[in-house]
Amino acid sequence: MNWISHQLALCFSLALVVLSATSCDRSEKDTDKAEVRELRILQPYVDGAEHDPFARPQPTLHDILQQVWRASDDENVRGLLVRVGPLGGAWGSVGDLTEGLGRFRGEARPVHCHFETADNVAYLLLASACDRISMSPAGVLDLIGPAAVMIYARSFLEKIGVQAEILHMGRYKGAGDMFIRDDMPPEAKESMDAILDDLYGSLVDATSKRVDGNKNKAKGLIDAGPYVSSAAAEAGLVDSVEFLATARDEIKKAAKVDTVRRMRMVPRQDKLTVGQFLDLLSGHHDEPSTGGERVALVFVTGSIVDAERKTMSDAASGPFIREMERLADDDNVKAVVLRINSPGGSALASDRMWEAARQVAEAKPLIASVGDMAASGGYYIASAADEILAHPDSLVGSIGVVGGKFNFEGLATELGVNTFVLQRGKRAAWSTPVRGLTPTERQAFETLLRDTYDRFIARVAEGRKMERDKVLAAAEGRVLTAQDAQALGLVDEMAGLSGALAKARAGGGLGPDSKVEVWPSSKGILDAINEIFGENGDDEVGLLTELWLRKHTRLEPWLPLETWRDALVVLGQEHVALVPPFFFSLR
Repeated sequence: MNWISHQLALCFSLALVVLSATSCDRSEKDTDKAEVRELRILQPYVDGAEHDPFARPQPTLHDILQQVWRASDDENVRGLLVRVGPLGGAWGSVGDLTEGLGRFRGEARPVHCHFETADNVAYLLLASACDRISMSPAGVLDLIGPAAVMIYARSFLEKIGVQAEILHMGRYKGAGDMFIRDDMPPEAKESMDAILDDLYGSLVDATSKRVDGNKNKAKGLIDAGPYVSSAAAEAGLVDSVEFLATARDEIKKAAKVDTVRRMRMVPRQDKLTVGQFLDLLSGHHDEPSTGGERVALVFVTGSIVDAERKTMSDAASGPFIREMERLADDDNVKAVVLRINSPGGSALASDRMWEAARQVAEAKPLIASVGDMAASGGYYIASAADEILAHPDSLVGSIGVVGGKFNFEGLATELGVNTFVLQRGKRAAWSTPVRGLTPTERQAFETLLRDTYDRFIARVAEGRKMERDKVLAAAEGRVLTAQDAQALGLVDEMAGLSGALAKARAGGGLGPDSKVEVWPSSKGILDAINEIFGENGDDEVGLLTELWLRKHTRLEPWLPLETWRDALVVLGQEHVALVPPFFFSLR
């Protein structure tokens, strides 16, 4: 027994030594893991979670935010180096990046930023979120202030024999003005001036942080742009002119680490095996699922179209409605966040999607988070939520309707094309593009638009719990920045996506680290092929046509892509003129 006790004691002692050594190793490894992470935001991003599997993947805003959030939650990340490029018109959603980087900086961890070329929105981010800004010697800082170029082409269309017959519901609803006017309406100028004033104010505020809060000096700096590197440094707009390698050395010194790790900005795509491909052909493919109590994050990105199949850059009503029904019935989904970045689109699709969102709101908390824009149909859907959150420079509203058609009769005559319209029914050919609207057709069409406008007002009044007169005061097609819309009751709170997720988690009784299910999830090549050969097999020609159009054209007109695709199919089959047909939307 003594020998056994001795052996047990010896083993116990050895175990303590091993545990002690392991503990020391772990401590040393934690020190070794200390690093700076390098993130890249080099071009305008999509405010969503999907990637085009047939194109070179580019990071979405969600991808970027996830990297920032992960870095904030990792104590081994001692600093961030953010490479920034021109960000285009992302005035609203850049606030999400500022919030995320601000959270990281709040823990006394440095954020350094470096750029080669930056525009207004990029500098808004740089000045708001970076402890140190550097630019390349040959770089350009295009800090010049926001501008809007309004084009009116009625006379041009008349010269080529085309007449646009477009009606608006709402004094500020100017989506079709460029086709029916030669001058800018006072309402359009009023609306655009207000938006530019707000965007300019945000840029001045951010720039003033670089010059001790002096807004007059900041305005002067904006007026003096654009800047070469030496001028930007002399003006105090950047801290240093240097190459990227030097910027990496500087952040390592500031963070007291030896390693800068470049992060992959897009998720890795699964490789397709022969076995998986054969499974697809035989119809055996299971969708991934997320279990447990969670929040759902649903993206509504792009033009709103009435379609039953997902598209690559539009928000299709059918898939959205089916997802809303699933989320409403799933007891483990405790709350839903709608992330909306849409200028609007189909009136029918918007109404269907509003109803689906309302069904969710009746079952569980539903929060709408606005990216750069929730205008027209985008706001229509957002109004179904319990609360609407947006950044100050997000664009919202545009509560109005526009619709009409193009009349190519004059152009056809000029080109020697003769058309004959045969009809049964007084208004059977009202949408034809080879003649104008008759007085009775115009009256009937105006009735349709008025009905849609009244319904839009009613939906907003119901969802926002507002009196109809108050909605009308904010309507008439007016586009507003969220900071102005809040005073009119169209927005509840100035906050971004992280704030919306926090509010949804709290409303659903979940902890701050609870899981988030994202829809639509990013597709890989596996999913894309499944769409072609799987349940939607009848649509493979349409999908391939869409891919061809995306690759070989830049058609992003008034109409949903499906309209152009259908017209292209007709062109190939019937040899008729390819013209935009009658359209009716909430843009």
